[in-house]
Amino acid sequence: MSAAGDPATPPGPVPAPDASGAPVASPGAGPKDILVSEIFSAIQGEAALVGERQVFVRLTGCNIRCRYCDQPEALERRPGPCRTEVTAGRRDWLAETSPLSIDRVVEAVGRLWAQVPHHSVSLTGGEPLLQGTRVEKLASAFAAHRWPVMLETNGTLLPPLRKAGGDLAYVSMDLKLRSVDGETVAHTTQSRFLAAALDTGATTWVKVVIGPDTDLDEFDAAITMVAEASAGSPSAVEVFLQPLTPFGAATTAPSPGQVLDLHERALRIHPRVRVVPQTHKAIGQL
Repeated sequence: MSAAGDPATPPGPVPAPDASGAPVASPGAGPKDILVSEIFSAIQGEAALVGERQVFVRLTGCNIRCRYCDQPEALERRPGPCRTEVTAGRRDWLAETSPLSIDRVVEAVGRLWAQVPHHSVSLTGGEPLLQGTRVEKLASAFAAHRWPVMLETNGTLLPPLRKAGGDLAYVSMDLKLRSVDGETVAHTTQSRFLAAALDTGATTWVKVVIGPDTDLDEFDAAITMVAEASAGSPSAVEVFLQPLTPFGAATTAPSPGQVLDLHERALRIHPRVRVVPQTHKAIGQL
C-alpha cells in the first residue's frame, strides 16, 4: 500500500515511557478498540493524491494475500505491538500495544496534524474495512475534527463501506488482477463496490497494479468495468496504472514497453488513465 518508514532509522518501534516513566500500553480489546499497526506522517506516494502530506493510520488485518504486498506485518488481524510517531516525519516511534482505543488513535493523529499542515488522513492497511464498525467510528471521529479522510481499500467489503461512506472524502480502490496479484477477486464484487463508493459522494479513483504477466483480456475487462461505472457519474473515474515494484514473491517489474502498451490499451477503452509508480519508494520512504 502506502509509505511506511525511513531506512535511515532502526527497524521496529523504539520503546518510550509516558509521563510517569511507565511503558505506554493500550487497554484490552473492546467495542471501541481498533487493531493498528502504525500511525505516522508521510508523503503520499500513490495515485491521485501523490505528493500530498498525510497522516497514515495503518490498520491490521487483510482478507486477501497479494503476492506483491509490501506490508506483510499488517496482514494478520491480531493484537500485538504497534508504533506511533511522536514528531511528524521524524520516525521517533512510541511503542504501544494494539488494539488502541478510538480516542487514542484520534489523539495520535491530532498530535501530528498540529505539527505540520496535512492534506488528509489515510486509512490504510492491510484492509481497513475488515474492521468495519470500528472504522465507521474512527472515520466519524476524524470527520468531526474536519480532517478529510481517504480510504485505501481492496474493494471487496461492501457493507462496511456503505456504513462509513458518509464520512469519507476520498476512496482509493485497488482493482485486483489475478494475473498480477495471484488472488481471485470477483469482478462483480469490485464492480458493485465501485458503484457504492461513487454513491457515497467521495472522490473515487481506481488503482491497478500491472506486472510483466498481466493478462490482456483480464486487463481489458477491468478497465471496461471502470468505464461502464463512470457512465452515470458527473466525471469519469480516473484509473492509475501502477507498475509493480518487485517485493516478496513478485520479483520482476514490467518493462517500459509493457507499461506503454498497457497505457495505450487502457486509453482506447477509458479516457482518464495515468501511469504513476510508487513514488514514495523512489524518495526512500519505504
